[in-house]
Amino acid sequence: MNRIKFYALCTRNLDALKRHQKYIPKEDLCIIINTTEGTFASDAKEYCVEQGIESYITFSDGTASTGKNSFFDTFLASDNDYAILIDGDDFITPHGVWTYKQLAESGNFPDALSLEYQYGIYPLDGYDHEIFGGGLTNFPFSMKLGSSNYSDPDQLHGMGKRIFLMPYNWWEAAKEGTLIPITEEDTGFQQKWRDTHHEWVSRCYKYINKWETHCRLVGFSRKAAGMFRFDPEFVVGEDTIMWFDYKHQHYLGNLVLKSLFDVYPTYVYDIRVPGVVDENRDKGGKDKGWCNWLVTLNAAYAERENEGKLHEFDLPKITVCEDSTAEGADLDADIVWPEGYKPNVLGLVNYPVTKTIKYV
Repeated sequence: MNRIKFYALCTRNLDALKRHQKYIPKEDLCIIINTTEGTFASDAKEYCVEQGIESYITFSDGTASTGKNSFFDTFLASDNDYAILIDGDDFITPHGVWTYKQLAESGNFPDALSLEYQYGIYPLDGYDHEIFGGGLTNFPFSMKLGSSNYSDPDQLHGMGKRIFLMPYNWWEAAKEGTLIPITEEDTGFQQKWRDTHHEWVSRCYKYINKWETHCRLVGFSRKAAGMFRFDPEFVVGEDTIMWFDYKHQHYLGNLVLKSLFDVYPTYVYDIRVPGVVDENRDKGGKDKGWCNWLVTLNAAYAERENEGKLHEFDLPKITVCEDSTAEGADLDADIVWPEGYKPNVLGLVNYPVTKTIKYV
């Protein structure tokens, strides 16, 4: 039987670290401690030892890429066949644990697995209301209301959203290059920011899936983990670069990259506690940090585009049979739910879904 392990890459938040064992059995969990922050490494290691959770302290230079490379190293040094990578502040639902283990045990796990239609939780204040499609001009209360521990994301108010999916009017304005406003007082930055954002969005739309700006890489075979390294040059976006590189290798026939359409969330991107993006987006002034790392990302996209390494085709999807007793049920699907199975998604979405999902 294929062995799969869930690796949580933790850098700063002990409360978020502790949450992983609520949903992932200890024998399936490994904590990778990768930090430059104070006593976090020793505190996290002490907790893991007390709880009997496999854990490793790895070298950190403060970049996400170096942390993710330490995940690759830890996975490849093990005897596991497949790995699920969890950013430490995020979490896997019980349905996610079942889904990924089922994929591995059935022999249908691809070399690399990414998510579409991914679910996430935004903090209920501190973000532009347009992220939610407009209509929320003033948040009614602080996300910290009633919380006794501001570092525990489960104590903070949040709003669920398909986190990388942008509404139609956002895409239209972004593709036209009119999304970023320019005022009469602009000294040059706003125009640069508009041009940079427009260049980034144009390639996202063309080469990802025409409705999301990013597809998370969540699952890896040993083959995929040994093929590339994350590049610490990229403050943000190193995982999209890796996704493009895997997609190119899929095109060449060197590995299989598949996409899971995550209707019933398996992986939840939780940004109620600030992380790398929040720390960098406004460095030097509003949006300036974001603009700077997109300039670097655009250059990498352009290089791959010029080399013919970006591709417009849709990735093959993980097939799911939700009702094995239905007439014409696809019993050869990658995942077949057993009779009576109801996905435990922690109440984040309805089961069964109540509206048709339009896939573009």
